[in-house]
Formats: sequence, C-alpha cells, structure tokens
Amino acid sequence: MNRIPVCEVIDQRPLADNDETPPPSSVFRPLIGDECSVALTDVWLQAPLTDCGPSTSKWFDGTDRALVFVLGEADCVVDRGLEAVVAGMRPGELREFCVGDGRGGRVNGRVRLSAVRKAAGGAGWRGDDRLKLTEAARHKDVGNRLYGQGRFADAFHRFNRAARAVLFVRNVDAVRDDRDAMYAVVCNNMAACQLRLGNYEHARQLSGKALAVEPSNVKALVRRCQASAELRMFDGALVDAVRALNIEPGNAVAERYRDVAARGVDAQNARYGDMVKKMFA
Repeated sequence: MNRIPVCEVIDQRPLADNDETPPPSSVFRPLIGDECSVALTDVWLQAPLTDCGPSTSKWFDGTDRALVFVLGEADCVVDRGLEAVVAGMRPGELREFCVGDGRGGRVNGRVRLSAVRKAAGGAGWRGDDRLKLTEAARHKDVGNRLYGQGRFADAFHRFNRAARAVLFVRNVDAVRDDRDAMYAVVCNNMAACQLRLGNYEHARQLSGKALAVEPSNVKALVRRCQASAELRMFDGALVDAVRALNIEPGNAVAERYRDVAARGVDAQNARYGDMVKKMFA
C-alpha cells in the first residue's frame, strides 16, 4: 500500500528568546481557519525535498522569509508539516523544527509565530449546514486542480477535507439532496486518487461509500469494479461492470473490466474444478 502522509514532523522544540519580542501568550493557539503570520529563519535543506518545489511547496525555497497563511490550507507534505508545528505554538513563541516530505527529504529551520487573526464565523459556521457544503465544494475544487496536476496524494487530502465538512452537517434532512450529491462526488474522487496510488482496497471501500448514497452512480460502480478486479475479486467486479453497463451502455472502462472480470471468473472456476477432481480422483 502507498501510504499517504498528511505531514511529517521529525522534530520540534521551543527556544529561549533573548530579543525584545513580547513573551508568548498563554491565552490561545491557532485553530484551523485562523490567519497566521510567521517568520522563517535559519532555513536549510538537510536532504533534497522531492515534495518541495515551485509547483508544490509555497513556503520553502531555501531562504528566510515572512509568511502569512491560513492554517489548514497547505497543499503539500512539507507545508502541512510547518502547519502542524505552528498549530502547537502561541503568539510570540519561537521554535526550531525539522519537517520532511514523507520520502526522505528534510528541511530544518526556526519559526516564530508573530500574530494570529481568528477566523470569521466561529460557532455560527459550525451551525450553518449550507456554509459547510460551500466549504466542501471549495475543498473539492482545489482537489480537482491538484488531481489535474498529477498530485494525487495532495488531492486526496483536499477531498478528505471536503468529506469531513459534509459529515459535520447536522440537519441532514434539510439538505439531504445536496449533502448526498457532494458526499458521493468526494468519495468518488478519493477513490480515483487511491486507484492512481495503487491502494485498491481503499478505493473499493470509498466507491462503496459513494454507492451507499447513490446506488446508480456509474463512476462509483466502475471504480469499485476496477479496484475489485485488481484485488482479484472477480465476482464482485463482474457484477459492478454489468450494473454500470446497464445504466450507461458503451462505457469503455466498464466494458474493459467486464471482460477482465469474466476471464478471471472463468479461470477461478476452472482452477476450482481441477481442485475438486483431484480431491475425488
């Protein structure tokens, strides 16, 4: 299985501060959605970062710099690592850190959390189901962009954020159609990411979640069929392929995996027949 790391924080520790910066506040730490102002210093690459380049990391370019970012919006492993460090800090605090890219690359440095601006909404957002669906749609759109760039692990994390926003809907009956449609889409998209990463059991389960709310969803049927075929679960793959083709005749992927599954079922039946013959020979 190809592990999908959220982030990799290898080490972090608070540092004593001798400058004139006010002492850290003991009142709060930043939360998801808060705007954080930080200063990065003494940044150096301990090992080459495969996940840190102009098209991926927005924060690490090997130089000291000031940053302003919204916590929870990072889209690569090393940036999410810095977020994890900052999420445990108080305004004014200085920390030394080492974060990785999940593939052996590392970046070291120091980060000072200069200021935190609390997110608008707060409890009102948590009680507004329409806003949760809007937030889910935003994460889905970002995930689609990342998927189009071939960044399947990062896209998966955005789709997962969208799914979590949907699952926090309180009054499901009031927004059921929109809620179910969004949930099916993001589960389907997560399944597509897992297929690309070769995690077929996860892809099969996620497709099943989409089908739980939309039983006739062709994309979910096809993706579960593909995942099942890769897992050599040919009986289930064949059932899903036939169902998909009944709904959408001519679907090329469903036709291809129907044939793969049919050959697999025939081969398994033949092996079983041979085994029975040997048992009673």
